[in-house]
Parts: sequence; structure tokens; C-alpha cells
Amino acid sequence: MSVGLVYGFHGGLGMLKITCYGGVNEIGGNKILLEEDDSAIMLDFGKSFNVMAKYFDEFLQPRTNSCLRDLLRLGAVSPIPGIYRKDLLTHAGVWNSLVGCGLPDSARYLFECDLESSEDYKARYGKLRVDGILLSHGHADHCQHLCFVDPSIPVFCSPATAAILRAVEDTGRGGWESQICSCSLRYVDQCSDRSTFPGALTIDSKNTKCPRKICPVKPFEKFQVGRFNIKPVPVDHSVPGAYAYIIESPSGKTIFYTGDLRFHGRFSVGHDCITSRLREQTKNLCPDVFISEGTRIASDGENSEVTSEGDNELDVERKLQEAVGTCSGLAVVDFGWKDTTRFQTVLNVAKATKRVLAINPKVAYLWERLRETDPESFPDLSQSENVKVYLERRDSMIYSLADYTKSKHSVGTCIDWNELTKKLKAQCVSENSYDDYLTPRLCHYYDGVRAYEIASNPSKYILHAGYYDMNELFDVSPPQGSIYISAATEPFSDEMVLDERKLANWLEYFGLIDAGKEITHYHVSGHANGRDLLDFITDVNPKRVLPIHTTHVGVFERELGDKYEIVPPSLGVEIGIR
Repeated sequence: MSVGLVYGFHGGLGMLKITCYGGVNEIGGNKILLEEDDSAIMLDFGKSFNVMAKYFDEFLQPRTNSCLRDLLRLGAVSPIPGIYRKDLLTHAGVWNSLVGCGLPDSARYLFECDLESSEDYKARYGKLRVDGILLSHGHADHCQHLCFVDPSIPVFCSPATAAILRAVEDTGRGGWESQICSCSLRYVDQCSDRSTFPGALTIDSKNTKCPRKICPVKPFEKFQVGRFNIKPVPVDHSVPGAYAYIIESPSGKTIFYTGDLRFHGRFSVGHDCITSRLREQTKNLCPDVFISEGTRIASDGENSEVTSEGDNELDVERKLQEAVGTCSGLAVVDFGWKDTTRFQTVLNVAKATKRVLAINPKVAYLWERLRETDPESFPDLSQSENVKVYLERRDSMIYSLADYTKSKHSVGTCIDWNELTKKLKAQCVSENSYDDYLTPRLCHYYDGVRAYEIASNPSKYILHAGYYDMNELFDVSPPQGSIYISAATEPFSDEMVLDERKLANWLEYFGLIDAGKEITHYHVSGHANGRDLLDFITDVNPKRVLPIHTTHVGVFERELGDKYEIVPPSLGVEIGIR
């Protein structure tokens, strides 16, 4: 798509243009551009797991200073003009500094890019290429590739999603993929006099942190992005704060975007639940375009997605309680750290079985950030006797505070110790009183659970642990009679299948499953089954349905084609709606 074809330069006024740059014939990677007249917005900006897994693994990753350029070449990031960071597209503008250094002009392609950056687009047209990005929720396949987007483009989402983005960045391992809430802009510099090669050119990013414009919006409250009017509507999903969006274009066309949703979670039960309010808002909405996820459109709702999947979240809780209640040793349960609904389910099981749930510190950190936005829905965990943070052994393996300086979330819910030190110095706090200020921020370190405590009384605990936590079991030493249950999604990629096989080896070694046996899964999907989704689409009664986030477009055509116009998207191909 060339820059000359944007903002009403073709198709005429009042033409709604929809271009899907991700999520086409795949699960996730959603990037959907809506344009009309002189305004444009994006729906989500996610990572494509399929394309990334096709080329990369744990030991082969995109090159740090060429990550965007490499991924554009592979098609893992879509070539959308006018939205990306200039420092990533042009290699921090280093070519101008290299001229005259012996490199021929034929090497220019290594450092420059034909794709126009957001900064250059704005310089040409006096405005941003897109007026804003609407995030449906905080899963990586819907938000991860914001790291490449110019931070001046505003991002709109729920307060909970904003908290999740912050927690992901704060607890991550750093690097380019973690730059979601803020960017470290790259620039050309010279090595210092104390370096091996003083004066040599280098690419640096220190002291260039640029915050992204993240704008939390309240549910059901209308707001405007460019000339699009938008109403966020909460939906039930496997992560808090998920939104669908009702969008009105400048000419009055209505677009309904589901994001990811389900009708069988904990928040789909009851008269005033999230799902009932969603149905009230969308009944006979009759949108011009219904952009629908279709992850499980081929599932009929009776044959479960996985062998031991429950009908709903309450059924998962019942099965977990039965298993843990009959366990004579340690119960090890895995669940996604961003899935606060599942965390509440496992915590309920801990209370019912009179055990203590020892959680990954990321769960506690996220919960605290969510608590800042909604203390009523996310109460103070320190008031519960049934949940504590598991303190893993790191670095020197002696439980020294020095072991956690690079993972401060492991010892407490405050990670900005530098800011704390500045405040203490400004208040002239003596070194003798320093601990009085620091101790409350080390709640996990002083009140968490260590491996030897679990080993001495395993039947008292439920340990939150998955594949990447298996090393901890050397110290936890689960006794005979212990169990392992996965309360997370079953593997859906080749890489996940390999990880599950290795996980089974670990569990066999520690006696948590019998040799040759499969891992027990108690899970309920974050996505609607086919029957529920088709019924919902019928209730909304759209003019057109655009299937996204699915590998089963044909099911939409077969089941709905006689009622509505089905518009299958093609990657990067514009769809015009008059």
C-alpha cells in the first residue's frame, strides 16, 4: 500500500476502508486499520505467534538493533506506512554519520528503509497517519507489537489493560519487546574515552526513555478518536479489562469489533454480569460491519475444546477442589499469571481445602497494579491467610536481597528502588532508619514462602508452578501423594507441544505423574464456542460479518452466509464499505 492511497485520496468521501494487517487465517496477531475521509484508527496491534515461531526460537531471536527491519522482511510485522518508529526503521539515522567512513553507497540499504516512518509522515502531512490505536485487551497477540509503533500515536484501552501493560513491562526481561509503555529511542553516539575503541561509532539508547501515550477509557463512556466515535463495552475473557468496541465512522457507519470474548466464564454468570450487559448493548445493533473473532467457531459447545475442559469456570473450580481435596501431598497447579479469574478460582480452592496458595510474584505484582485502578474488584491480598508469594532461590541461592536486584518484583510490589532512594536522601533519612522505609516494600521477602517451608509441610500448600518453574522442585521435594494439574490452556503450537513433552519428563522424575501418563488439564477457554458465537452474531444482526482471529472462515460462510454478507479478509488488502 503506497502512501499516496491514504486519507481520502481514493474511493471518495464516505467510503469506509478496512484493511487487516494481521489475524487473517491465524489465531492472533490482530492489526486492523479503519479509515474514512481524513481519519484513521487501528484496532489492536498484536504479535503473530505463527510467523515468529516459523523462524525464531529461544536461541535465535531478531537482532536487537535491526529487529523491526528484520521482521518486516520476514512478514512478521506488516509494512504499514506512517506509523513506525523512525529510529528503528532508519537504524537511528546512522547512515549520515557513516558517509565518508569508507562504506560505499551500495551499503545504504543496510541502514535505510523505503517504508515511511511516523515522524516523516507527520512532517509531510502535518498530522499522524492514524489518530489512535484501540486495544481490546492485554494479551501479546493483541498488543505486543506496539513496541514498534511511534510513541506519539495514542493508545486507548481499559484501565485494567493499562495496568497489565505496565506490569508486563515492569516484570519482563527488558529488550525491544518489552517497550510497550515506554520506548528507549536509539541514537548514534561515540564510544567513551575509557572504552576499548574511543570515538568509535555505536548505537545507544540510554537517557532517551519516551513514554507512550496510553489513555485509559472507562466502560460504556463514549469518546472520540479523530473523527471516529467509540463506545467501549466490557467482555468476558481470560484476562481482566477486555473490551469490545462499538465504533461510529465519520459518515455514520457502525462497526462492532469483538476483540476476544466468551460466554462461559465466571463473569458470564448472573443477571448483571459482563455478558448480560454486552447483550443489552448490542441486541439488534445492526452494525454495517461486525468484525468477529472466530477462534473456536468450529467447536459446537458440547464437544469440549480439550479432553478435560470444564463447561465453565465454576466447573473448573469444582474439579480442582475435588483433586486437591483428595491429595495427601503437595498440589502443584499451573495457570497463566495474567489470568486473574483463574487465580481467583485456585485461591477459592485453597480456601476450601484449607491450604495456602504460593503464587508467582508476577501475579501479586499485577494484582497490585489492578488494585490501584479498582480496589473493590481487587482486594488487598495481604489480608488473606490463604495466599502468599513464593520466593524462589536466585543467583547466589542464599536468599540474599542482593539476589533480587534485577527482579525486584520477586521481593515486593515496588520495583523503583532508585526513586525510593532519592526520596530518602531528600528527606535526610539516616542509614539506621533506611530499613524502616524499605521493609514495607519487601513484603514478599519477609512474608513470602520459601522452598524449605513447603518441603517441611507439603500438604499445607498449593504451589503455582509451570514448565519454567520446574527447577524449583529440586528444593521443594514433593513427596509421594503429590499431584500436578495444568489449569492453563493446552498446547496449540509445535513449540508448546515440545515444552509439554519436556514438562512431562520433569513431572515423571518428581513422581507427580506416572510414566507414560498425560498431564491433567482443567481449563476453560477464553474464547466463545461456535454455537454461542453464532447465536450472539444473530442477536446483533449485522449487515456484514468480517471474520478475524480464526482459521475457520468457511464455518462463518456455511452457518451465516444465507443471512448476512460474509467478507473474508485478505492480508493487507483494503475492503471498501459504502
